[in-house]
Amino acid sequence: MLKTLLYINEDLATSIALRYTAYFNKFVKLALFVTHVEEPDEKDKVGTGWVRRTWEEGVTSNGKLLIDRMLRTENIDCHLAGRPKVFVGERDKEIIYELRGGNYKLFIEGYLNTSDSDGFFELVSSPLCTDSPCPILIVKNLTISKKCVLLCADSVDPEVLVKKSMEILGEAEFIFDIIFFKFKENEQMLTLDKSEGGSMLQETESLLAQAGKTVENITVLSGTPEQVGDYLKEYALVVSTLPTRKSMRMHVLANSLASVMLVR
Repeated sequence: MLKTLLYINEDLATSIALRYTAYFNKFVKLALFVTHVEEPDEKDKVGTGWVRRTWEEGVTSNGKLLIDRMLRTENIDCHLAGRPKVFVGERDKEIIYELRGGNYKLFIEGYLNTSDSDGFFELVSSPLCTDSPCPILIVKNLTISKKCVLLCADSVDPEVLVKKSMEILGEAEFIFDIIFFKFKENEQMLTLDKSEGGSMLQETESLLAQAGKTVENITVLSGTPEQVGDYLKEYALVVSTLPTRKSMRMHVLANSLASVMLVR
């Protein structure tokens, strides 16, 4: 089972992430743990010693109640592998510390700001994404599908994309596709010949075959990030390497209506 940490907050993003995690568990068996971080304002922090410990215990108790409410509300069909973990401090720092110390293989959190490229880049360039010791699954939507796609482009290292994704999805019974994205301001998105994907596309297909995966569809798409992002809505999961700010692939992922798993 894949040791997984899911971040819980009291919001719609978490609600969808919980339901998506239960669905994902049907394809990848998870040893699921959940966590929440309370980030107090400076004005809320108090003293030292027993006074601070008492204050932290109260804040932690509130966090546990929050988690309990969300779990009872969603009542997902995916048993927890351990007690919920609540921390007090800086969110990204506390999560990374737990991921490293707990030897997790996957981190999951909800994110609903689809099409907000600036907000999405802020997320993928945060310490949580850039310093995480494991892949991060960003849940954007509850897409009920058996299809998973690997997103390729000229800036993607096929070996990193396939090797790291198969560490998570190697035993999953998803239907796998490959999409190679080529940016162009077309009025309508175009499907190009497979040869337009060049050696990087060939290598990705070959590496997937070596991993024992049969690729159902290989598509080269020429268009805008908005067009390709909308095209991805049929997939349960889009897998990509961590994009850069200037990469058009980053804008595709921001506009993706499907959930995104980032590997590096």
